[in-house]
Amino acid sequence: MRLEQGEPTTMGKLQMKFDVQAALGILVMLCCSVIGAQAEELTPAEELGISAERLQRVDQVASRYVEEGRVMGMVTMITRHGKLVQTSAQGVLGMDNELPVQADTLFRIYSMTKAVTAVAALILYEEGHFHLDDPVEKFLPDFKDMQVYENGALRPAKIKMTMHHLFTHMSGLSYGYGDEMLTKLIGEADLVGSQDVDTFVERLSRLPLHHDPGEGWKYGYSSDVLGAVVANISGQSLGEFMKSRLFEPLQMQDTFFAVPAEKLHRLASSHAWNKAENGMLLVSGLPFQSGYRVAPFDAGGFGLISTAGDYLKFLEMLRRGGEVDGKWLLSPKLIKYMAKDHLPRSITEANIGPDHDRNLGIGGGHGLGIGVYIDPIRRGVLSSKGELDWGGAAGTVYWLDPVEDVIVICMSQLFASPWRLRDDLSVAIYQSLTVSLE
Repeated sequence: MRLEQGEPTTMGKLQMKFDVQAALGILVMLCCSVIGAQAEELTPAEELGISAERLQRVDQVASRYVEEGRVMGMVTMITRHGKLVQTSAQGVLGMDNELPVQADTLFRIYSMTKAVTAVAALILYEEGHFHLDDPVEKFLPDFKDMQVYENGALRPAKIKMTMHHLFTHMSGLSYGYGDEMLTKLIGEADLVGSQDVDTFVERLSRLPLHHDPGEGWKYGYSSDVLGAVVANISGQSLGEFMKSRLFEPLQMQDTFFAVPAEKLHRLASSHAWNKAENGMLLVSGLPFQSGYRVAPFDAGGFGLISTAGDYLKFLEMLRRGGEVDGKWLLSPKLIKYMAKDHLPRSITEANIGPDHDRNLGIGGGHGLGIGVYIDPIRRGVLSSKGELDWGGAAGTVYWLDPVEDVIVICMSQLFASPWRLRDDLSVAIYQSLTVSLE
């Protein structure tokens, strides 16, 4: 999602209001700490067409968020031309954990899972296991004869849901945003509480669609269904497939659906902003149990836990056209196809005004499992056409700019943030470029 708010998660009951003043002293001491282990790897900014002095404004943005109590902790990483130019860790792991945030801090990345699931599915696509216009019911029979909720009544869907619909969020599957009845039905189905992916699929398939597949764009459970298709085709769980086909080749040793016991001490606590009380609340904190998960099953839309460094490896693979260590996880042609806007212009051009879809974003389009900014002028923020991006409900965000050859990752853990962190970072980063490739 492009705005980190309102995404279904296993947040549980909010508790423990954050006292900004009590924590401020600790946060100030810990802010502005450049990650020591990675500082030696930094390439001088000037060699990459970046002003080192102006790049410090990125650290200043992060410092302000921590010092003002907007987040408990934050990690940022920036590369240009594949070389690390900025990285910092600021703040602490949580309201309940005063240990400092580090380069290897683990974060729940929620919807940043979606791009990883899409790549997993596209590996199978290139191997010839499906076509984009194949009906989903070919692999998951539960999605046969779907219903659409329209004008207070159910009717049969006019169009079969396809694999392409899953990649682009045009399937009609929804999180329920803005629709009281769908939200109620989704809550009653307890989708996130499903103990396995088969139960999730069975429960979801009983719910009506928001619209006919292909007839609109709606943010929802499409990527989770895509993950279920990967599991069905591969004969492995989604996590097993990702580990063998993505995480091991990319050496992403800190990305998983379940946190190993020996790594639990690196997991940041999760928080939410309480607008009514103008304060922060603890959502998920110590003690964490061995095998901690966001959901009981391998949720392809929101289930992964990762680090900034690991996710950077994933994005760097995309930047390099699918290549890692001389081998190709995907072809360059496929990644270019993935990165195109696949939405009809009737959807993207209509997404403007005060009632626009905030998940798609003004000026935003969508590729195969990844967001694509198609109009930076319409968006109204210093940025580039063709940026590949998305974010997670708990305050994680990334983008890959193919024009300026820049990758940005920012990790924090705050639901319902009222601040424009993504835009603040965008301005701070792009104003530092002394050489623009546009």
